[in-house]
Amino acid sequence: MNTKYSNDTTDKQQPEPTVSEPDTTGQQAGTAGEGLSRRMFLGLGGAAAVAAGAGLIGCSPTTSGPSGGSSGTASSGTTQGPTAPSKIDASYDTDLLIIGGGGSGLACAVQASLDGTSCILIEKSTVLGGNANFVEGMFAIDSAMAQEQGIHVTAAQIVEGELVRGQYRQNAAFWLDLCEKSAGNIAWCIEQGVLYSGVIDDYHGGLFPTFHWFKDGKASVGYVPPMIKRVEDLGIKVHFDTAATMLKLENGNIAGAYATSADEGTVEYNAKAVVLATGGFGGNAEYIAEQGWNTEHLFIVGSSNAAGDAYRMARDIGAKGFIQDSSQSILYMVPALPNIDFHNDALNPVNGYFGLAAGGPVLWVNENCQRYTRENLTDDNLVLQCIPGKDNLANYVVFDQAILDTYFATTDDAKSLFNDALAKDSTGTLIKADTLDELAMAFNLNSEGFAATVKRYNDLCKAGSDDDLGKPAAKMVAIENGPFYIARLGYSFFFETGGVTTDIQRRVLDEKKQPIPGLYAIGNDGNMNYRHVYTINMPGTAMGNQVNSGREAAINAKVYLQG
Repeated sequence: MNTKYSNDTTDKQQPEPTVSEPDTTGQQAGTAGEGLSRRMFLGLGGAAAVAAGAGLIGCSPTTSGPSGGSSGTASSGTTQGPTAPSKIDASYDTDLLIIGGGGSGLACAVQASLDGTSCILIEKSTVLGGNANFVEGMFAIDSAMAQEQGIHVTAAQIVEGELVRGQYRQNAAFWLDLCEKSAGNIAWCIEQGVLYSGVIDDYHGGLFPTFHWFKDGKASVGYVPPMIKRVEDLGIKVHFDTAATMLKLENGNIAGAYATSADEGTVEYNAKAVVLATGGFGGNAEYIAEQGWNTEHLFIVGSSNAAGDAYRMARDIGAKGFIQDSSQSILYMVPALPNIDFHNDALNPVNGYFGLAAGGPVLWVNENCQRYTRENLTDDNLVLQCIPGKDNLANYVVFDQAILDTYFATTDDAKSLFNDALAKDSTGTLIKADTLDELAMAFNLNSEGFAATVKRYNDLCKAGSDDDLGKPAAKMVAIENGPFYIARLGYSFFFETGGVTTDIQRRVLDEKKQPIPGLYAIGNDGNMNYRHVYTINMPGTAMGNQVNSGREAAINAKVYLQG
C-alpha cells in the first residue's frame, strides 16, 4: 500500500481553506446545481467542507483490523465484552464516561453536568476542541437571531431539500430532529457563553440561509474557548492524553471502558453509560479500504487520531456497523503532484481543490478506457467527484498541452510546479507523450479502446454537445494536439460521517437493531444524517449535529441512568 499522510503536525488554529462542515468531535487533534457552488465550498472555509481535515495533524493511522483488536470479541447478543487487560494501573468511577472532547464531546459534557450527571471526559490529545477549531458556524432555523432578521425557513424545506439530493436514502426523522431542536441549540450555546457574529446567511450559495456565523467566523474564537471555560467552571473532570481502547460489557450492559493514559498507564473507567465521540474513522486507511476505496494512492488529510476507535470498540461488543452507508469528504488528487497545503494552496490551479484532478475541461476514463461520468461534478458538489469512480480499478485524467496551459498551468508558479512534478515523479502516475498510443501503453490500457474513447469525446466537443453524459459545452474541450498527458488519480480523504448505527436517541444499536444498554455515539461516530454522499447543501448542519447529538446523548443518558 502506497499510503501518504499529511506532514502538518502543528497545533494551529487557523481557517482551513475553511471548511464549514467537518466533524468536530474529539479523540482527535482535530453541491448540487442550485446547492453548493465552488464559491460556497471555498467559503466553507476552503477547508471546512473537505476538512475535517485541513490543518490537522496527519501521521500514520491506527491499522487495527476491521473487527477490532481484542482477543475476546463479543458478538451481538453476548453478555460479556472483550477480555479485560491483565494489569490495571488506575481506576475511576463515574456515572457517564465521554470518550472524546471535540465539538460534540464538549456539548455532551456540559449538558451532562448541567443535568447533574456525574461524568468524566477523556481526550486522546492534549487539548480540547478537536476539529471544531476549524468550523465557522452552525445550522439553525427560526432561531431568535433569525426571527429578529426576518429570516424564515421551514423544516419541510430543509428535510425535503436534503432528501432529494440524497435520493431519499436518509432517515428524515434525524433531519427533522435537527431542525426542530436547532433554534434551542443556538439559545443553549449562547447561555453557555458561545459567541456568534450575528450574521446569518446561506454560506456563499447554500440552499437556505441557515448558517449562523461564530464570532470572527471561527469556532476557535466563538465556540471552543467558551465551551472549554464552561467545562472548567462546571468542574468537569477531564483526562488528557488518554485513549480509550476497549469497552466494558457486563450482563449485556455497558459498564465502562479501558484506556491507555500517558501518565497513568492502563486505566479502568467504571461507568454506567458511555458516549463515543472520537471523530470517526477518517484517519484509518484500513477502514477506508473496508468502505470500498482504493487506498493504493491515498493521502489522509484529516487527523490520524480519528482512527476509528469508536467503530472498533463498538463492533467488538456487537454494534451494527454503518461504515458501508457512511458518507465521506473525499477529492481526487494526482500523486505525482505535491500534496497541497490546504491552508494556503486550496486555489492552486494545478493541484488545488479545482486543479487537474478535479475535472472540468478534461477527460476522465477508467481502466477499460470508458468515460464513467461527466467530468464537471465539482460544479454540483465538490465532494461528489469521486463517487462514480469508486468501483473502478483505476481512474485517469487525460488532457493535452493546450488544456494544461489554458485552464491549469496559468501562472509561472503553476507551470513550474507542474513541470517539476513531472520531471521528479517517483510515483509513476503522471505521463507526458507525443501520441495517444504512448499514453495508453504507459498504463497498459487498450490502445484501440483508448483512441476510440478520445475520438468520440473529441467529436462531441466539436459538435458542441455532450450527448453521452451531458457535460456543459463550455467545458467540452477537444484533446487534439500533443504533447498529451495522462495521470492516474488517487484520493485525498478528509473525513467521513458515521461509523456505528444509532437511533434517534443516539443509542448504539446491535445487529438486530436493538439498543446496547448504556452506549451512545455522537458526532462523526454516530452521524446518521448522511448516506453515501456528503451533500453539503444545508449550511452548518454538520456542526449543528455535533451540538445536537452531544446534548441529546447527555439528556437520554440521564434518563437511562435514572431508570
